[in-house]
Amino acid sequence: MTRLKETILVSMSIGCFILWIMEFRRTGNFGDHYWLIMLCLAFLLGFQYVRYQRKQKAGDQPAVPLRDKPSTAPKPGKKRKR
Repeated sequence: MTRLKETILVSMSIGCFILWIMEFRRTGNFGDHYWLIMLCLAFLLGFQYVRYQRKQKAGDQPAVPLRDKPSTAPKPGKKRKR
């Protein structure tokens, strides 16, 4: 069900963006159809939120793991004691 939500949100975002482009070409004015581009961004943010919630529920780890402990390797530019 959540994948269906994601698909619908992405489709709505793409649809709003296409409508915005078509209306911009028709009128030549950004300001008249500003609400379409904002609706497009709202659907994109909704998609990211739903996807994040799904991944968090499933227990998926982020693509880049976070470090818990600082590295024990010496920092560049500092000399090691011998």
